[in-house]
Amino acid sequence: MKKLVNIHKHKLLIVILFLPFMVWSQEKKEFHTLDEVLAFAKEKKVSFRNDIIQQNLAELTRKTAVGNAFNPRIPVSAQVIDNMNLQTNYIPAEVFGGLPGSFREITMGLQYVSTFSIQPQFDIINLGNISRIKLAKTNQELVANQQKINEWTIYDQLNGIYFNILSFQGQQQMVEQNIVIAKQILTIVNNRFEEGLVRKQDVNEAEVNLIRLQDQLSQLQFNIQIQQQNLALFFENEVNPILNQNIRDFDHKQILTEANNNLWVNHYQLREKVAEQEWKAAQKQQLPVLGFVSSFNWQNLSNESFFHPNSNWIRYNYVGLRLSWDLPTTVSKYSAVKEKKMQWQMAENDRIHFLRENETRNSNLLVEYEKTSSQLENFKKIQTLKEDTYQKYFDQYQENILPLDKLLTAQTDMLLSQLNVITALAGIGFSENKIIINNKF
Repeated sequence: MKKLVNIHKHKLLIVILFLPFMVWSQEKKEFHTLDEVLAFAKEKKVSFRNDIIQQNLAELTRKTAVGNAFNPRIPVSAQVIDNMNLQTNYIPAEVFGGLPGSFREITMGLQYVSTFSIQPQFDIINLGNISRIKLAKTNQELVANQQKINEWTIYDQLNGIYFNILSFQGQQQMVEQNIVIAKQILTIVNNRFEEGLVRKQDVNEAEVNLIRLQDQLSQLQFNIQIQQQNLALFFENEVNPILNQNIRDFDHKQILTEANNNLWVNHYQLREKVAEQEWKAAQKQQLPVLGFVSSFNWQNLSNESFFHPNSNWIRYNYVGLRLSWDLPTTVSKYSAVKEKKMQWQMAENDRIHFLRENETRNSNLLVEYEKTSSQLENFKKIQTLKEDTYQKYFDQYQENILPLDKLLTAQTDMLLSQLNVITALAGIGFSENKIIINNKF
């Protein structure tokens, strides 16, 4: 057990030692807009490549349905039989001139029998399988729409990560500026302490203020690193993404009059259509099937050996039509029709519900954008006032007419107001691009 623990420790040490080199070895790639991120993700992410395979599978299903409508098949069989002991049969003896009522033993057949058979056949009318062609086409449309939903979902996730990073980077700048201020305050407090003008508690509080801001900066840097790793995963970790856009670029308000995305509406409509067609296909599976049947046979018979030169070849063939029908008493088929009908009814209810929900969701996107834009204006006003208050408090502190705790509280309030503005800017960028992405589909 100790050996196992030591092995794990060595492995962990190796990973820790080489982790910086692994990260460093990743190619750095800079992005200046969200559109660049989305385009690169579509190029690199595996799920987009899988979408092509899903399309091919849906196309294969459609072609298979077309083939099954005719269900062509050509069974081929060959057999060679050595009748080592032929069966004895009893036939009336009077056939051979014997007494009526008596029987004579006779062995019929040849010892070596070889048979080769080909039986081409296909369905002429199979309404159950024909109906599945339409079902396969609708399913193909459903797969294509689902892939658009997947693409929209990935873009929406990237939008969130992108503005998380921009928000943290903007907050980092604000905290760094406040660290400079905190160091300035600490210097003033230390000078006054050395002059005997303030107590040691003031020095401690100034240091605590600096440490708190440094810790806040460290946490932001960790958050940026985590979000960058999440972003890199969308690129299959092939690059180390660097975002160069400034959150201040979103200090504006666009006129967005419409948020329109019908992907989910189409999804539920197609689901309902698929369910309805499955129900109808299950009904038509109860109907008779008319098919073409044929058989082409060659037989070689001999008492000497297989395929003896003096043996006889016999050929017999037939062609015709076959009507097959399972009487509608099969429990599994009957229950399948009932089950498919109930599934169709549920899909219809889902479609009606989501049609209303989609309208509300699209409307809420515009409301959320307006809400965030309005909030930004208020936060900017508060920031201006808090910065003015801090500056006045700082001047008063330098004049030694204000206690330190009020100055530190003013700085904390100022930083909070600055971070609120950054958060609101990120919210505007996120909401704005959420609507833009929404409208692409």
